[in-house]
Amino acid sequence: MTDVAANNVVAALVTEIRGKLEETLSIATAAESCALDGSVDRAVQILMDFEGLVHEARDLFKAALTIKRNLFAETT
Repeated sequence: MTDVAANNVVAALVTEIRGKLEETLSIATAAESCALDGSVDRAVQILMDFEGLVHEARDLFKAALTIKRNLFAETT
């Protein structure tokens, strides 16, 4: 993979990570609002949607690191 191609893929992955984390923040904000209003059970229910997005963001992060590490290994 060329430097340009790898950089484009990593940039796309970073954009996807940001999107996942923004969605996660939205969920966390809703859960916090419920918790502060006294609906702790509902807050925990809302946070259940949080887990999948965190795992997806982590996987995208790992993919970006793998691409950059492999590219770096090819150039040395």
